[in-house]
Amino acid sequence: MCNVDGFQERKKRQKFQSLWRFVWQVLLITLFVFYCSAYSASAAASTALCSVIAAHIISVEGIVELRRAEERRWQRVEPYEKLCQGDMLRVRSRSRASIRLSNDSMLRLDQKTTITIVEPEAEKASLLDLLKGKLHIITRTPIPFEIRTPFVNGGVEGTEFFIGVEQDKASIVVYEGKVIASNKQGSLVLSDRESATILKDQAPHKEGVIRPIDAVQWALYYPSIIDYRLDEKIVAESSVQPIWRTSLEYYRQGRLFEALSILDQIAPHELTSHLLTYRAGLLLSVGRIDEAKIDIEQALQLQPYDSDAYALQAMIAVVQNVKENALNLANQAVELDRTSPTARLALSYAQQAHFKIEEALGSVEEAIRLDEKNALAWARLSELHMSTGYIDRALEAAQQAVSLNPHLGKTQTVLGFAYLLRIDTKKAKATFTQAIELDQADPMPRLGLGLALIREGKLEAGRIEIEIAASLDPANSLIRSYLGKAYFEEKRYFLASTQFDLAKERDPNDPTPWFYDAIQKQTQNQPMDALRDIQKSIELNNNRAVYRSKLLLDQDQAGRSSSLARIYDNLGFEKRALMETAKSLSLDPANHSVHRFLSDVYVNIPRHEIARVSELLQAQLLQPINVNPVQPHLAIADLNIITGTGPAISGFNEFAPLMERNKPQLVASGIFGNNSTLGDEIVASAVYDRASISLGQFHYDTKGFKRNDPGISNNNDQTHNIYNVFMQYALTPKFNVQAEFRTRKTEQGDLTLDFNPKNYDPSYRRELSEDTARIGARYALSPNQDLIFSGKYIDRSEFVHIERPEFKQQNVIDTDLGNKGFQIEAQHIFRTKSFNSIIGGSGYRFDDNLLVNSNKTQKELERESAYIYTNTNFLRNIDTTFALSYDSFSNTLDTEKVDKLNPKFGLQWNITNSVRLRAAWLEATKSHLIAQQSLEPTQVAGFNQFFDDINGTRSRRMGVGLDTHFTNQLYSGIEVSERKLEVPFGINDIRETSPIEYLQKQKEQLYRAYFYWLFNSNWAIKGEMQFEKFARKDERIEVNNPDRIQTLSLPITINYFHPQGFFFNTSINTVKQNLRRKQDFNDNQERNPEKTNSGVDTFFLLDSIIGYRFPNRRGMLAFEGRNLLNDKFFYRNTGFYISEAIPTRYVPERTFFARLTLNF
Repeated sequence: MCNVDGFQERKKRQKFQSLWRFVWQVLLITLFVFYCSAYSASAAASTALCSVIAAHIISVEGIVELRRAEERRWQRVEPYEKLCQGDMLRVRSRSRASIRLSNDSMLRLDQKTTITIVEPEAEKASLLDLLKGKLHIITRTPIPFEIRTPFVNGGVEGTEFFIGVEQDKASIVVYEGKVIASNKQGSLVLSDRESATILKDQAPHKEGVIRPIDAVQWALYYPSIIDYRLDEKIVAESSVQPIWRTSLEYYRQGRLFEALSILDQIAPHELTSHLLTYRAGLLLSVGRIDEAKIDIEQALQLQPYDSDAYALQAMIAVVQNVKENALNLANQAVELDRTSPTARLALSYAQQAHFKIEEALGSVEEAIRLDEKNALAWARLSELHMSTGYIDRALEAAQQAVSLNPHLGKTQTVLGFAYLLRIDTKKAKATFTQAIELDQADPMPRLGLGLALIREGKLEAGRIEIEIAASLDPANSLIRSYLGKAYFEEKRYFLASTQFDLAKERDPNDPTPWFYDAIQKQTQNQPMDALRDIQKSIELNNNRAVYRSKLLLDQDQAGRSSSLARIYDNLGFEKRALMETAKSLSLDPANHSVHRFLSDVYVNIPRHEIARVSELLQAQLLQPINVNPVQPHLAIADLNIITGTGPAISGFNEFAPLMERNKPQLVASGIFGNNSTLGDEIVASAVYDRASISLGQFHYDTKGFKRNDPGISNNNDQTHNIYNVFMQYALTPKFNVQAEFRTRKTEQGDLTLDFNPKNYDPSYRRELSEDTARIGARYALSPNQDLIFSGKYIDRSEFVHIERPEFKQQNVIDTDLGNKGFQIEAQHIFRTKSFNSIIGGSGYRFDDNLLVNSNKTQKELERESAYIYTNTNFLRNIDTTFALSYDSFSNTLDTEKVDKLNPKFGLQWNITNSVRLRAAWLEATKSHLIAQQSLEPTQVAGFNQFFDDINGTRSRRMGVGLDTHFTNQLYSGIEVSERKLEVPFGINDIRETSPIEYLQKQKEQLYRAYFYWLFNSNWAIKGEMQFEKFARKDERIEVNNPDRIQTLSLPITINYFHPQGFFFNTSINTVKQNLRRKQDFNDNQERNPEKTNSGVDTFFLLDSIIGYRFPNRRGMLAFEGRNLLNDKFFYRNTGFYISEAIPTRYVPERTFFARLTLNF
């Protein structure tokens, strides 16, 4: 019975529990639904309340509070919170905030600042009420808006300025742009570097020129240099030890405001010098510079030899750009305590401010030796390793810093940059985001995040982050330069120029903004101003040309790829460009930008084709991943197109970005002219993370100028088709590989201009087919050592048809020349501050198959070479070059090996900052080359050593030059050189079965002078003189060949450039040539150009160009006329012998053509 009752009782309890579970589940579901409904209603209410988002909170330091328009209570805000119209925001003591308005304006709010975001009025565009406090504003909105204060209203028109409100006055400082300050008593307009003070009930009063950073001292960022830990110093401060310990725990967690606030509990009489410097460091971190200075002074009163106090003073001087004072204070801090890592860190910042990176690195390494657990020291070490190119070391140091203290924004920031250097943007972004959360005052993680976003192709998002960085540290020149580059990429050139100007102002000794501003001005059709900026950057860079910015934490390679040669080319100042590149290559032979610069300069200099394509190859092997188009025609040395008349009016490098990012690019250029001239060049390129590719095609077709033979073929036509594929991939930050494939087809007649235009072969026809494959690699053994490799294979076939009616038995000569072979080259480059070396070698194997009608010959040609070049700069104003090369190559006649040693010497002496002397003595051998390209240096002290001579030619060149620029408007120079040549020829000897080689002696003399005058920002005048003399004495010379050629040219050119894009160029060139053939000498006959194809002729050439550069770097259009006077003249465009066809300098016929280049 009991069992039954117990069972029934348990059954009742189970039913009750089931019912209770059901009720409980219903209740939970009801509560969940209610919560969701309430949340949705709240969100809806919030959305309804904020139907138009007026601003976003970007950063919060300390206590920042918000009061909604419909509410009475204040509540603390967090980053990224939305603000509505009518909301009020206030910043409490020792706090700061940044907000971004809906019109993209950036606002930085100081402590004790209160603003209201006001609904726009019907007539005006008022956005803000500043009730009290201080604002720093960067606004780029094209729509004017107004800031109202109790004493004055500020009408803003796309500017950067400061506005502050105190109890009985207001002040405005304008950094760039325009602000209209007005009240009931009056108004005035403030422009760049102007300020005004407005007293209560008084009209605005303009002040004088201001020091830019004075008004925003509170907004500057001061890097931490004291790595506070719970050490023996705190234990010694027993009376305040609990408070200090708590403060330090907050600091180690990245909670600076809390760490500072708790110190207020310490009574003034308990403050020690160590505690005062600790608090001063925290005060600097939150922008309280005045309070920090007071604490430092009190610390020095208590302890006059406090090293940390002097270190903090040094950091204040560094941030405020008082560099000499900073260095003195930092050295004093070290002297006071040589065991202080803090003093060493301060010294490193002061040394870096003076561009003494190696010394700064040494100071940091000493700081780590003194304190191996110092997270800030390891972070600083990583930062400096990045600046010196030690990427792996930088990553290791950054990881060590994070392991010591992962809660410091500084440690995460340097780790983010280390990832960015390795093109690991995903990790970089995550790390920068974490750093921003830890330290919202630090601009560097914002800069890093912006660079990472831009690298991924998110230009606008990246630019916004860099704008935030500029707002967080308005005095930072480096950030200003980057912001200018970002605006440049967005084609907002006025804003880019403004940022570069602000960067120059923030740090007048930094060459970086001058360099970038020069590139920007050149693309805006202002080459004269660009050249002045380039010259200024050189002066600031110890009289060396700048190809990148200093002290950068990303690779900044895109800026280096921008073609400086275009500035000189626009003006026609090639001689000046040669001098600059000679200096730069003697100091940094691994700089890919300088090699590309020199290659571009060589484009318009006759007989430098081998040097041009060789410099291009070296630039490609040394370059990083980039989107720069690879133009198919540039790697070809023998296109024989009239100088400057190819489809591309400019090197496509002009359209290269200043900031590398994932993006595609398409550049197309075309030409149309008389004589049925038609050509085009189209290149599509793209970069994505570690890979880049470029696909290009080139076509050119013309019938050539008329030779005045009615009824007879001019046979001056030519057709070229080239296709090119280039690929590059960075396997690691140190190691990248590349491959290039090119195919070429050429058909042409007799293109020779041999004094008399009628002196040509109407039957001559040439067909050329060439396929080339190349692989290359670059491995950075260290930041000062590079190893590059190039392997090329060529399959070339050439057919030549000649008719000789005077030969009865064989009046047609058909020649088939087939070549297959490979060329392998390797080079090691080592460089230090005052010494560098280039050691390399190459090997060549070539199968030469020649078929003349039915007679076939085969040869195997070989070549081995080795070389060493050393450049020294032990004396600051003198650069010397010593070199030795060895060539062993097959004789082209009998394939016997020829060995040759070639010593070389060069000197560059800056007699003064405006006068440079150059001298060279060098020997060289012109041997077999695939595609005429070589990795061996092409010049010594600005004197080219590789000319288009016959294979096997031995040469010795001696030269001296003097280049001057006494002002930034006048440039001049002279150069004298002589080449002595031994040119191989074959002669028949009855004792030999085949021709034997003999060396014909020749001599070339070259005299040059130039004068360049930048008349003003629109006009430039160029005058040059060049005299060439070719002579040889040899009884074996055929009677119809020249034995002496003397050519004098005197071109004078006037250039005009308008900032709106129009440009105009006109030149008058007087040319006199005296050509003598051997038959003239033998017969002593009177020379007659028409009959003997020799003699003297003087002619005048008038050329002109008018063009327009499209806005936003979209391209350009130009119309050009050559020989407008239609002067018929006699002229030979080559020396005695060449191995390949070369471009024609002058054409004895009026020529017109139009050229169009488009960039997408």
